[in-house]
Formats: sequence, C-alpha cells, structure tokens
Amino acid sequence: MQQQKLALKFRVFHWGVAICVLLNAFILESGDFLHRYLGYFALILIILRISFQGQKKVTHYNPKAKYVYWLIWLCLFGLALTGFMLGLDRFFGDSTLEEIHEVISNILLGLVCLHLLGIVFDAFQNKRKTWMVMFTGDKEI
Repeated sequence: MQQQKLALKFRVFHWGVAICVLLNAFILESGDFLHRYLGYFALILIILRISFQGQKKVTHYNPKAKYVYWLIWLCLFGLALTGFMLGLDRFFGDSTLEEIHEVISNILLGLVCLHLLGIVFDAFQNKRKTWMVMFTGDKEI
C-alpha cells in the first residue's frame, strides 16, 4: 500500500479549529470574551486553511466524506460570520441572528458526529486507520 503524507500545517489547522469549536460549544458561555476571541481565532485559521487550498493536498478522499468536509467548512464560516456580526453594535442583541448562529452551531455538531462516525466506520468496516492521519500525517492510498 502506498503512503501519502498530510502536511503538518493541515493537521494544526484541523486540531486548532476542533479545539475552538469544542470549547465554544461545550465549555464557554456564549458571548463572553473568550468565546468571541476563540471564534475570531477559528476564523483566522479557516481563512489560512482556505488560502492553502490550492497547494498539494491529500487525495483519495471518499466522495461522501468530501461533501461532509465542505459542509463543515461552510458551517464554520457561517458561525464565524454570524458570531462576528453579533459583536457589532448594529446587531448586538439581535435574537434572529443569535438563533441563526445557534442553528448553524447545531448543524455543525451534527456534521462533526457524521465525521466521527465515518472514521469509526472506516476503521471497522474497511480495516483502515484513517483516524491516525490527523496524528501522524500518514495516509494509505
């Protein structure tokens, strides 16, 4: 089996965004200082990650997984955008925007669950160690 290496920067972005999402979703209070600034940090990571999109990347993704990844990125961007807007005076306290932010957050968490289930399925059904890619960078193709 041939090996392909996932660059360290992609793994750093993955775990950086994952930590921001987990902290903001489950530990930090909505709207507090750290919640907002972790959201801004996640937005910076997202923009940097998108800027690397044209560079050499790991291929041979499962097509269904690729759709989930794009939906995750879309939700992350939507969360960052609505979160940023909520910090502006013009939108402060806008309950509709807060609801949109919360709905996107819930959709994102559902997609993350699909992502994790896909990894577990791949490990048991296909006997691959896909889950190790984000730790070691090594991907069998």
